[in-house]
Amino acid sequence: MLKPDVLLAEPRGFCAGVEAAVKSLAWMVVLHRPPVVCVHAVVHNEEVVARFERLGVRFVDDPDRAPPGLPLVLSAHGSAPDTIERATRRASVVVDAVCPLATKVHHEIRTHARSGGSVVYIGHPGHDEAVGAIAQAPHSVVAVGTAADVTTAPVPQGAPVAVLAQTTLAHDAWSDVVAAARHRFGHVWLPPRDDLCFATTNRQAAVRALAERCDAVVVVGSPTSSNTGALADTARRAGCPVVVRVSGPDDLPADLLATVSTPGARPSVVGVTAGASTPGHAVDRVVHALRPGRVDRLETTQEDEYFPLARPVRQRLRDLARRGRLAPALHDAFVKDRTTRADDLLARIEDGDLVAALDPAPVVVPRSSRQAS
Repeated sequence: MLKPDVLLAEPRGFCAGVEAAVKSLAWMVVLHRPPVVCVHAVVHNEEVVARFERLGVRFVDDPDRAPPGLPLVLSAHGSAPDTIERATRRASVVVDAVCPLATKVHHEIRTHARSGGSVVYIGHPGHDEAVGAIAQAPHSVVAVGTAADVTTAPVPQGAPVAVLAQTTLAHDAWSDVVAAARHRFGHVWLPPRDDLCFATTNRQAAVRALAERCDAVVVVGSPTSSNTGALADTARRAGCPVVVRVSGPDDLPADLLATVSTPGARPSVVGVTAGASTPGHAVDRVVHALRPGRVDRLETTQEDEYFPLARPVRQRLRDLARRGRLAPALHDAFVKDRTTRADDLLARIEDGDLVAALDPAPVVVPRSSRQAS
């Protein structure tokens, strides 16, 4: 059997929101001696969570389960107002690492609820993002999972209707619900730019392009990742004959290559992509396990979006930098946050490179480096 060719989707893996959330929690480990508490998984990836656990982060499902007086981080998916309030009462420091795009949806929900309208919200039941969004105005939001749910959704007659969504949905699922809502209610309000995040949309466009060129598509990401599931669904809808969703190389089916082997001299082509919460080295391990003859990249768009660190983390680092209390390695990592990958920052903490958060005495940093992020 010929070795397969691997075609890597571009973009794939960590999005700007995940980068910011992971780096914010990583800096909290540096700035505060463990344990640091995080409410829910900071992002939906088991490997990322395990790495933080090894660094002394305790994950809890509710802020009331956190030991009092510890620093606390809220996950990237967004939290209910009550959760934020209870976290504030419980913790010494609270950092909300919510993705700005989830915050946008929260604002839209509250705005329409205040105006007396109803919100049809499409999301996955029980998903952290959906729970946090619905809690913004629970008496005004009707949650649906599919277009079929719209026909029986208990929306008050005559009320203006807005249709909003979990940011990590498959685009086809969003379009189907919008069409069903328009059919039932006539006019509905939609956000000027739909709620699906740019990273989700970009990755789905990339996997559609993969599906047209590949004999199989492998999607790398945790089972709890909604956007990873949406990538697999998108590849199937695009007509790829074999779509496999894996957390890592151990999940690859033993007969995958035999299944997609092609007759004659042409090697099979396996497309590989990853959800927005999947670290790059997880993809690398899967590609290595496929033992490809060659690896190429299929770029459908370039992403250069950047979300800064959570505000309290950013402000604390700025203050320490102004007072010369950041050791040079820390100062350099903070100043270069825009170009620092979350994966690399975590690795440096794991290696002990960024262990000491504060110098006991002020540190003189080069004048050219004093402008912090």
